[in-house]
Amino acid sequence: MSKIYEALQRAQEEREGGAAPGGGDPPPRRAWWRRAPKTGGVRTNGSLRIDFDLAPDIEEAYQRLGTHVLLPSHEQPVLRDLMVVASLHGEGTTTTAALFASTLAKRKKLDVLLIEANFRTPALEQVFPIRRNGGFAELVEGRQGLEAVVQATPQPQLFVITSGHYESAPSAILESSRFPEVMEKLHERFQFVVFDSAPANVYTDALILGPHTDGAVFVVEADRTRIDEAQRAKRQLERAGTKMLGALFNRRKSYLPAFLEEMI
Repeated sequence: MSKIYEALQRAQEEREGGAAPGGGDPPPRRAWWRRAPKTGGVRTNGSLRIDFDLAPDIEEAYQRLGTHVLLPSHEQPVLRDLMVVASLHGEGTTTTAALFASTLAKRKKLDVLLIEANFRTPALEQVFPIRRNGGFAELVEGRQGLEAVVQATPQPQLFVITSGHYESAPSAILESSRFPEVMEKLHERFQFVVFDSAPANVYTDALILGPHTDGAVFVVEADRTRIDEAQRAKRQLERAGTKMLGALFNRRKSYLPAFLEEMI
């Protein structure tokens, strides 16, 4: 993902009054990244509100993300699940996970499950009219069954499991010997599973969860994510065994027409 890192580096140096580095970009290593315009996720007074009625350009950005994930190639089979992760808090992980899951459900008419794997700062009850009467923690720990914790949402064919109420540390839940069995049950019931993860540079949760998934999408927020933080998160995730599928450039501001931007 060298291109996204160099773009972030240039933006960061411009903000700090430095000069942008020169030279060409080396080809990416089996990874892609997608620039997305500002999404429908808005935080007001600490709460998160997501508008699922997307503008055409934003809808297309998420459709392209789905194409990269769903289409098999000689390098990777069809994926069944992925983790959405960022380096730090507030960089758009929940918004990206929710909008991607919703777009995927509408596109392929699949039953898609969105799991709130961010035990530390859960936010899905701000996005959907759901209850916190049990969730992923109870499911993995064997205190509740799958059908008891799955909740429908107003978005067609999109279902949610909240983080739940945990009795042990979140890292212990994700390291549970029951976790592989739970994943098998999820794949039997749903065609695709999206995990909304805690930030990789703050907690170890994503480092534990990542290897259990088919891959991860890394969320980078324009004008906020620092290049060193993004690099550190990527190194940690890959060292833990997570397959990095690519990065999504979130809340990008663009003042150029699309056809001019493609020529730059």
